[in-house]
Amino acid sequence: MKSTKYSRFCRRIFSNAFDKFNINETSKNWLLEKADISMVYKEYYSMVFMNIILGFISSFATSSVIYLIFANQITAFLILIISSIVPLSMGLYYLSLPSAKSKNRGKNIDRYLPYATNFINTMSLAGISPAEIFETLSTVKLYGDIQKEAQKITTEIELMGIDTITALKNAIHISPSEKFKEFIQGMIGVIQSGSELGPYFNRCVERYMESDLFERRRNLESLAIMAEAFVVTVIAFPLFLVIIFSIMGLTSGGVSFDFLFILAFGILPMAYFGFYIMMKSGMGDSV
Repeated sequence: MKSTKYSRFCRRIFSNAFDKFNINETSKNWLLEKADISMVYKEYYSMVFMNIILGFISSFATSSVIYLIFANQITAFLILIISSIVPLSMGLYYLSLPSAKSKNRGKNIDRYLPYATNFINTMSLAGISPAEIFETLSTVKLYGDIQKEAQKITTEIELMGIDTITALKNAIHISPSEKFKEFIQGMIGVIQSGSELGPYFNRCVERYMESDLFERRRNLESLAIMAEAFVVTVIAFPLFLVIIFSIMGLTSGGVSFDFLFILAFGILPMAYFGFYIMMKSGMGDSV
């Protein structure tokens, strides 16, 4: 999410209101930076407040038109419900968005970190400096959000003229991944102590690869359990029900058609969708 004319317009409107509150903008700006939201604190939350106001106005106007066309107690109640739910939902969504995006970016960085450290280790063995390593890493799209973190470090070094140590320290503050923070902090310690980075990178590669292998095995075991549960609950069990209902139909009055309708078009689709969400989340963690 980037700054737009609309977000800047919202900031101009609510700028005076934000100045009256004594809020630590540094931590808020770091949170937006972690979420890869290219806005400052005032601009983003000004846009949020404006969206809430516009959401209330539009929902209230829409529900009022419905009330004017169909004037009764139900539509009058809808005015209250819709004009409350819409702005509240928008507010909760935008307020929770930075934290949610920050967590997702942190998971993405952790997922690709073992392979990125292997790449960094290979370049280090070739005698390339840390600044040049991150410059090269910033051009590689294979490592997800790690590329963006490398781009931020490279931008500070090349465009802002900041030394490598300071750029790495700044990266620690704005990174959403604890593992990446520890990796950068270790780099800083090795550089400041005057030691070679090669042995440190080797240890990191071994540790992260072992951790990644363990996580993948655990995720595969979880997927195997979910697959077995899927076969038993939504494939085998409905087949047994059909057989049982067929036998009951021969020996008694049969089973209500309404129950079969609810099972086929209500319960089973919901079960399929639930398993799909669970298995997709498990596969996403193991990719």
